[in-house]
Amino acid sequence: MLSLTDMSAAAKISYALMSLLLLAIIGFGMGHVVLAALFSFMFMEFIHRGLKSRLPLLAARWLSSVLFLIAAVITIFIFLRFIRQTLLTLPNIVEVALPQLMDLAQKYGIDLPFESFRDLREFANNKVLANALIITKASTLLTKEVFHMAIGIAAAVLFFVAGKAPRYEPNLFDAVRRETNRRIRRFTYSFERVFGAQISISCINTVLTAVFLYTVSMPHLGFLVTMTFIIGIMPIIGNLITNTVIVITAMGLSLNVAMLALAFLVFIHKLEYFLNSKIMGDSVNLPMWQMLIAILIGNTVMGIPGIMLAPAILHYIKSELQSIPTQPHSAV
Repeated sequence: MLSLTDMSAAAKISYALMSLLLLAIIGFGMGHVVLAALFSFMFMEFIHRGLKSRLPLLAARWLSSVLFLIAAVITIFIFLRFIRQTLLTLPNIVEVALPQLMDLAQKYGIDLPFESFRDLREFANNKVLANALIITKASTLLTKEVFHMAIGIAAAVLFFVAGKAPRYEPNLFDAVRRETNRRIRRFTYSFERVFGAQISISCINTVLTAVFLYTVSMPHLGFLVTMTFIIGIMPIIGNLITNTVIVITAMGLSLNVAMLALAFLVFIHKLEYFLNSKIMGDSVNLPMWQMLIAILIGNTVMGIPGIMLAPAILHYIKSELQSIPTQPHSAV
C-alpha cells in the first residue's frame, strides 16, 4: 500500500474527481438521484449474491434485475398507497386528538391559533393559499425529481446488467479510470454497510412498536406500523417523526394512553440509541456524535436525501483516509 507521498498521479486525479463529483451532487441538489441509483444497485447486488452460485453469471444478472424491477413496482405501489393513506388518516388522527390537546392548552394557559378542527383546517388552508406560489414551484420540482430518480434507476439497472469487468490499457486515462472505479466501489460499499445497518434497526424498532400498539389497541394500527418502518429508515430524525404521530394518536384515546405511549417511545429511543451504537458500531464503526453532525450538515445542504446520504459519505471519507498510511514520526 502506497503512502500519501508515494501515491500515483492517477490516484491523486481520481481523488480530485471523486471530490468534484460529491460537490456536484451537493451543489446541484442531486442527492435523490444518487439515492435511487444506490438503492437499486444495492438491491440487485444483494439478489445476485444469492443467485450467482446457482445460475450462469449472465442469467443471474438478468434475473436479479428483473426481480428488482418487480420489487420496485411493488414498492412504488406500497409507497403511493401509504401517501394516500397518510392524507386520509392524519386528519382523522388530529380531529380525534384535538379536544385533548385543547384541554391541555387551556389547563396550562397555552394559546392555540385554532379552537376546533374546522378552524385548524381553515388555518392550514390560509397558509396554503398564502404560499401557493411556493407550493406550485415545489410540485414542479417534485415532478422533476421523480424523472431524475427514474433516470438514476435506469442507469443503475443498465450498469448492473452489463456487468463486464473493465479492461485497462497502460495509459493515464485508463489508470485514472481504474482508480476512480475503486473510489466508486468503496463509496457503494459504504452506502451498503450504513443502510444495511439502518434497515436492521428500523425492522427491530417496527416490530417492537407494532407489539406495543397492538397491546394498547391503538387505532390506525396498519398505518402507524407502516409509517414506523418507512420513515424509520431515515437515521434518527425518522424516529422523532413517528414518535410524534404515535403520541398524538394515543392522545385521541386518553391522556393516560398518551403518557404510556410517550414512556414506551422514550424506552424505544434509548434502545435505538443502543442499537445504533451496537449495530452501527459493529457494521460501520462510526460513533453517534459523528453521525449526528453528518446528518445535520446533510440536512442543511440537501434536505431529506442529505439525511440519508450523510452517514454513508462520512463512512466513505473515513474508509479512504484509513486506506492511506502515513509515515511514522521519528522520535526526537
